[in-house]
Amino acid sequence: MAIDKSHTSPLVKGIIIFIALTFVVSIGGVAGLSSCSAINQAAQTAQQTPASTSGTATVEALNLQYTPVIKAAEASLTADPKNYDLLLQQAEAYFSWAAQVQQATQDTNPGQDAPIWKAAATYYARALAVKSGDAVTMGDYAVSLFYSNETTTAISMGEKARVIDPQLAQNLFNLGNFYWKAGDKAKAKAAYESYLVVAPTGDMAEAAKKNIAALAQP
Repeated sequence: MAIDKSHTSPLVKGIIIFIALTFVVSIGGVAGLSSCSAINQAAQTAQQTPASTSGTATVEALNLQYTPVIKAAEASLTADPKNYDLLLQQAEAYFSWAAQVQQATQDTNPGQDAPIWKAAATYYARALAVKSGDAVTMGDYAVSLFYSNETTTAISMGEKARVIDPQLAQNLFNLGNFYWKAGDKAKAKAAYESYLVVAPTGDMAEAAKKNIAALAQP
């Protein structure tokens, strides 16, 4: 399905390289969450992060990369704290930063990304308080909440996004993961099935099928 990129800020557009990226969820090996935004479906970098065998070195490089972007947006927000575009830009920057830290540390220091996800969630909440009703933003807010260990709230936000846009496939897949983590296998299965109705040949279609099969196991 087409993804709404109309809210993408010019700065964020300038630092994004569109390559495939999914995020790992520790629930029995199921495929990870998919961002609802084209922005966060990518590995967002102003420059390619140098390859490193050290997760610590990679995290340090990411910190150096994202800190100036975060600080610049925060300075602008100080002068205009209810600017929706700036709030969303900040949320997306934190989202991208957290996703890459997560990938770099998931095998050696899992959870190191959690504070960054919390920051992303904070800015998504502020943006939605200024202008509500964007399902893509709500879907990415739900992902940030999930990785902040707020699964129940992530489900609530994902369901609100589904009411606004029931065709947002990425959100449906994510809801499957949210419900699975929460222990509600019936709703997880239903969400994956809804994804397959909306996007039968989508990027996460095979993962959705495998998850449905895994959910059927005793």
